[in-house]
Amino acid sequence: MIRATVEPHGDVTRVRLSHWRSRAVGYEVSVYVTRGVMIDSGFPAAAADVVRLARERSISAAMITHHHEDHSGGAPALAAAAIPLMIPPEVARLVRAGEPIPVYRRIVWGSPAPLGSVTPANSIPGLELLPAPGHSHDHHVVWDAERRTLFAGDLFLGVKVRVAHPEEDPRLLVETLRRFAALEPVRLFDAHRGAIANPAMALRRKADWIEEIIGAVDDRVARGWSDDDIRRELLGRESFSSYVSRGEYGKKNLVTAIRRGAARHH
Repeated sequence: MIRATVEPHGDVTRVRLSHWRSRAVGYEVSVYVTRGVMIDSGFPAAAADVVRLARERSISAAMITHHHEDHSGGAPALAAAAIPLMIPPEVARLVRAGEPIPVYRRIVWGSPAPLGSVTPANSIPGLELLPAPGHSHDHHVVWDAERRTLFAGDLFLGVKVRVAHPEEDPRLLVETLRRFAALEPVRLFDAHRGAIANPAMALRRKADWIEEIIGAVDDRVARGWSDDDIRRELLGRESFSSYVSRGEYGKKNLVTAIRRGAARHH
């Protein structure tokens, strides 16, 4: 059963979505409503609830930050309901391609439906969908310049996030974090953690921490350490999520991504 909890923040409404399987492992995700627009579309199992929310609130369009199923899972249902989507070409391509999803993610979020024809929302007054790669190469954020509000998708998540997916690029993420911190947002809404206090400082602190970890990993790579040894030394025991996901979401991935990125960025 889907739980949708409404949390008002003035001109922004956060709708926290979960169901019993996601709650069992401590996960939820949010969609945001502002200026009559929905930001992100929840997970596949909540698609019908997201369409109902869009109709109840007379949503004029939805903006999708990236292809991960907890953000794009409701997009096919919204498109089928003739709600215009602002969805970057690479995000749409990945959603249409039906990227294989590990079993644990299908259990937590449900299996995505195929994305059919989309009514495009080419521009939305007051809101910009801007590239913000690092968490994934197709990741975007939504920026409301007038209200200096950043809808960050999965850009932030927390300062000291020690787990990663295999596709993440920590070095690129540092650049992205500093670029959006430079906008000096006065509000930041995270897709999983809600409103973040002192957003510009939080983004910079995260960038600083990742840079420290990158330096420490690079030093040990140069001395011939293995990824497992580096993970144990710097990040501690492997996370519960790594065991559940069979390594698809864990601490070792952060080390491996830093090692891989050294060659890519130099």
